[in-house]
Amino acid sequence: MGNKQGKSPNNSKGGKKYKIDNDVVKQLQESTNFDKVEAKKLYEVFYDLSNGGKEPLNRDRFKEGLTKLESCGLKNLDNSPFGDRLFDLLDTNKDNTVDLQEFISGLSILCKGTAEEKLELSFKAYDIDGNGYITKSELSQMFQQAWISGFKALSYQTNEEVNKDDLNNFSEEMAQIFADGAFSSLDVNGDGKLSFNEFKQFAMSHPKITATLNGSKRDVPITFD
Repeated sequence: MGNKQGKSPNNSKGGKKYKIDNDVVKQLQESTNFDKVEAKKLYEVFYDLSNGGKEPLNRDRFKEGLTKLESCGLKNLDNSPFGDRLFDLLDTNKDNTVDLQEFISGLSILCKGTAEEKLELSFKAYDIDGNGYITKSELSQMFQQAWISGFKALSYQTNEEVNKDDLNNFSEEMAQIFADGAFSSLDVNGDGKLSFNEFKQFAMSHPKITATLNGSKRDVPITFD
C-alpha cells in the first residue's frame, strides 16, 4: 500500500527537507487518540522510516524504527515477541507494507487505547493464523518468544553469556508448562482453543512471565501494556 498522502513532512534527514502537510496531520489527529503534537511527531517518524515517503515501510524498516517510538513506550518492542507481530497487525490490508494511516491508527491503540483495546490487539497477536481463536501451539509459540526475549535482556544486562541451545530448550519447556496450565484451567469444553474472553481471563491473572539468571530477574509482559 505504501504512502498515499502525497506531501512529505518538514523534517531533516540526510540534508533533505520534507514539507509537513498540516491537513493530513489534522485528519490523523481526528481519526485517532493522538493530539496534534503527537500526530505530527509520528507523521515525521513515518516519513523518516520510509525515506520521505519514497519507499514502502516494509517489515525490516519498521523493525529498525521501533527504537524511535520511545514516546509511545514501544522502544523495547524490537526485543520482544510482539515486535514482528506488530507489523502484521498494523498491515491491515496484508500487502506486506504499512502506510501512514495504518501506522498511526495502530499505534493509537498501543499508545492511547483502553485496556480492553490493548487486550484485543494482544489476542490478535497470539492468533497467528487469524481464525479468531488461540491454539495451544500458538500460545506456546508466543510464550517461548517471551521467555527468550527475557533471557536475552538479562544476558545483556548482566554480561552473562547464555548458551543458545540451552536458552531455546528451557524457553520451550517453560512455554509449554504455561500453555498447558492455561488450557487446563480455561479450555473447559476441551475444544483445544481459547476464545478472546478465555484469553482475557488468563492475561489478567497472569500479566507477565519472569525470567531469572544468576539471581537477576526480568519481567516480560505477555500482552501489549
